[in-house]
Amino acid sequence: MWKYIIIAAVVLFLGACFLFYKNNEALTGPEGEVAAYQSQFDMAKKKAVDIEKDKAIKRYAELRTAYFKQQSDKYNEERAAIEAEDAPFDQEITKANADLEAAKADFKRYNDEFKVFQKNASEAAGVEDASDDEEGLRLIGQRIAELVESNNALEAQAAAEEKMTSDLGAETEKTLAMIEAAKKLAADRMARLSPVELKCSVVTADPTWDYVILDGGIDKGIVIGSRLAVMRGDQKVCELSVTLVESNKSSCDVVYSTMRPGDKVRPGDTVVSVRNN
Repeated sequence: MWKYIIIAAVVLFLGACFLFYKNNEALTGPEGEVAAYQSQFDMAKKKAVDIEKDKAIKRYAELRTAYFKQQSDKYNEERAAIEAEDAPFDQEITKANADLEAAKADFKRYNDEFKVFQKNASEAAGVEDASDDEEGLRLIGQRIAELVESNNALEAQAAAEEKMTSDLGAETEKTLAMIEAAKKLAADRMARLSPVELKCSVVTADPTWDYVILDGGIDKGIVIGSRLAVMRGDQKVCELSVTLVESNKSSCDVVYSTMRPGDKVRPGDTVVSVRNN
């Protein structure tokens, strides 16, 4: 009888161990409740990180838009100021030309008078009895001297007027060159193009956030929204899209559709402008 009792006890013990093993497997196994709770926890954690990332990206986009608007307003103000400064030059040139023409007319008139008096003096010098007309000769000589002095003054005035006109012309050409440069810069900015001669380097390349920081900014004429090319030697690695421009550095997004297969942007790579998007 004790034999059967012992056998029954062993059977019950083994059954209890089997049930315990199955329950433990259901809790801790790959598809158990613990794994399910862990998976839910990981998903919740990832979702929280994604939410913070989306907030950061949205804030970055807002700041970038505000910065671009500020730069655009500043450029419009500078262009209006240049046009306002250039307006008086046309009036000054017109006035200078009118004064020069008047000075030339006065010079011609006095020159004609000088020739008339010179002729009269020659005729007076041919008088047989010069003593009878000595006072007249003295007056003619005095008048000739006055005309010569007046002629010299008019020549000096005409030379000064010509110099002033030349100076105004040079200043006007300089101003026109500045306006053309400003118009070209404006056209490039409107077309989202950085300067042809641009050359800078990669300072930081972050593959996690897909952005690159350059060692050039407003000081090198980089335009926000323009395309740049990352070069390593004679080979193009990829293209960048400028998203933020500061005084001496810029931030760019990597255009992965242009990335050379199996490569990535590295610090020290050369960056140049892409003029034809």
